[in-house]
Order: sequence, then structure tokens, then C-alpha cells
Amino acid sequence: MTASIGNALFGKITMENFNRLSGEISDLQAQISSGKNDPRPSADPMRAAKLSAVTEQRGAIERFTDNAELAADRLDQADLQMAELGNIVRAFQQISLQAANDTLTEAGFAGLRAEAVSLRTSLLTVANARDTFGLPLFAGFGSGEPFADGPDGVEYRGDGGRPTLRLTETATLATGLNGSEVFMSVPTDDGGAKSLFAMVDDLIASLTIPLQTARPFSEVNERGLFTPMTTRTPANMAFDLTGPTGTARISAEVMTGAPDEMLAAINAATPTTGVTATLSADGRGFVLTGLGDIRIGNFDQPGNPRTPVASFVALDESLQPRGTGTLLRNDAISATRLVGLFGDAITHAAAQRAEVGALGRLAEDHAAVLADRKLRIDKAVAGLEDLDVAAAITRVQQLLLTEQASQQTFVKINGSSLFDYIR
Repeated sequence: MTASIGNALFGKITMENFNRLSGEISDLQAQISSGKNDPRPSADPMRAAKLSAVTEQRGAIERFTDNAELAADRLDQADLQMAELGNIVRAFQQISLQAANDTLTEAGFAGLRAEAVSLRTSLLTVANARDTFGLPLFAGFGSGEPFADGPDGVEYRGDGGRPTLRLTETATLATGLNGSEVFMSVPTDDGGAKSLFAMVDDLIASLTIPLQTARPFSEVNERGLFTPMTTRTPANMAFDLTGPTGTARISAEVMTGAPDEMLAAINAATPTTGVTATLSADGRGFVLTGLGDIRIGNFDQPGNPRTPVASFVALDESLQPRGTGTLLRNDAISATRLVGLFGDAITHAAAQRAEVGALGRLAEDHAAVLADRKLRIDKAVAGLEDLDVAAAITRVQQLLLTEQASQQTFVKINGSSLFDYIR
């Protein structure tokens, strides 16, 4: 038994096929015009899935590239500040060298002090430097001013962190240095660490009265009056006492109105030094006596090292002062000691700048790798998005021929009547 369809159903089916062919031809022509494949997932689910994956990767690479550029910019800014820091520290060392000159005049000290104060302002400016986005370079993870000048000197108010940026799926890079490490922890030759701002304040104090005229040691012949600078607060004082027969380290607690412990300590060393001590008439100082030169120095001073620790004046036979005597200070404030400390600071600044340079090179290397990855991803995306124009044109031509043949067949069949079949 043979099935048949009526003219109306045949016409409907044929028109649907014509519309499908026309739509496919129209879509292909639009793709040829744009040069891109059909982006709809329904057109090619496998291609759409691959395109989605590589597009996501390209977005991640673009974010990493932006981070690499930001890291490079911050590190460039940090490098400039480290270069300036090196210049400033070298200038401080030169001031220390000039201050060690015993022939320097009062006006010379005043000039050096003015220069040191100006450089201190420049140093604080470097420490509070910001990047092109206005973020501090040396505040750790903080966003506020990392260094603040107060009555006790410059304090660090940042944290101990280092800002980082992600440059790959698995790698991050520090975008600067920590201010505490750079400015507050300068390694010294004695194995310790010292604040760079404290060094600067020590230098300025050494150029200012009364420390300007103070010395780390003093020497008299046979008789001298040694007067510690004491307060009502007990503190331990230590120094080297050298007499006609040798040197001893004297250490005792000192306090205003309580001279006994220091007196006992000096006299306990008499067999070594050849120096004896008695209380002065006012009970504040110690009259030191020996058959030769008496020298005091190398103080280990408690409290504020930027003030004189004692005075030492030569006495005549009637125990009257010969001249004004000498103010004594902690050896840490001496020009020679400060020259060495600023030498340590120069080395430290160079090491910090070298670290910034190494981080900058890493940022550049990551940027180059990301550029290569982006190029390969762009090629992969192009391979998935770009249309094979030649194949598409061939397909359009095939569809046009099919459409033309189908139209001719439809016209011929639809134009036939019953009489054409019964002839």
C-alpha cells in the first residue's frame, strides 16, 4: 500500500525546507561578512566549550599583566627612592667626617648642623614616599603615613608586611620593601641593629651644644674632679679608669644624693689603677688622686645618650679647678663612631636597592612570560573564532544550488494537474 500526501501538506513541508535553507545561507553569509564563526554554543558545542576556556585564560593573563605593570611601576618608584636614600646617607657620613676635625670652628659646626637638619627632612620625605597611585611605598600593608616625627624622634607606624601582587596562577611578587627593615633596622658592625633616624639625631646632637664641646674621654695629671650627671632615678654607669698603674672598668649605680656606691667602686680598683677617690666638698663629685696621669673614658651611659654623662676638670694642689674642664659623653656619639655607623648605613642602603632591583627584574621577566602566553592564547582564540572563509563560501554555493534545484522541482510538481498524470 503506497502512502501519499496532499498538495497542502507538500507545500507546507517544502516551504519549511526553503526557510531552513534560506536561514542557513543567511547565517553563512553573515559569518563570511564578519569573518567569525557562529558564536552560539548550539552551532558547535565542543568549539564553544574550548573557546570559553581559552577566553577565561586570556582574561586571567590580562589581569596578571596589569599586576606586572603595577608591580614594575611601584618597584621603579622604590628604586628611585633607594637611590636618593644612598645619596642622603653618604652626605651624612661626609658631615660626620668633617665634624671629626678638631680645628672646626663654631661657625663650621653651625653650618654642618644646618645641613644635617635639612637632610633629615629629606630622609623623612623619602621614607614617606608614595607610588603613582598615592599609596605609600614603605608602610607594609598600611595606607597611612608610615613614619611620624615626634618628641622622641621618628617612629614607624606601618606594619611588618610587604605588599604583593599575583603574577601567575601560582606566583606572587613583593612590590616593595618594608619600611621598618629599610629605615629602622640598619645592621651595625657590633652585630646589632640601629634606626637610621636615631643615627641622624645622634649626629645632630653631637653638633649641638652641649655635646658639641663634649669629648668621649678626658685626662688630667695627678688630681681631678670627676662629677657624674645624675638624677633622682637610679641608673648604672660604667667607664674605663686609667691611672699610673693600669686600667679598670668601673661600674656602679649612681643617683643624686647617693655617691657611696661609685666611691666604693673607684677605690676598690685602686690596686689596679693607682687612683684613689674622696668625695668633693659639695658631695656631688669625686676627687681622684694618683701619682701620674688619670684618664676617664669609654662610657656606657644609661638613658638618653644625647646628653653629657659627666664632667672632668683638673685640680691644683689646693684642689681648685684649673680651667673649665671637659664634658664627657658616650662614645656612641663620637664623630668617629658615627662615621662607621653611616658606613654601615651606606652598605645597608645599597643592599636594599639591590633587592629592589632584583624584584624589578622578576617583574620584567614575568611580564615577558605573560606576553608570550597572551600571544599563544590569542592564536588559540583566533583559531576557534575565525571562520574558514573558503569552506564557508563553498558551503553557501552548495546550499544555493540545492535551494535552486528544490525550487525548480517544487514549481514543476506544484504546477502539474490530474490531467498530466492520466494522459
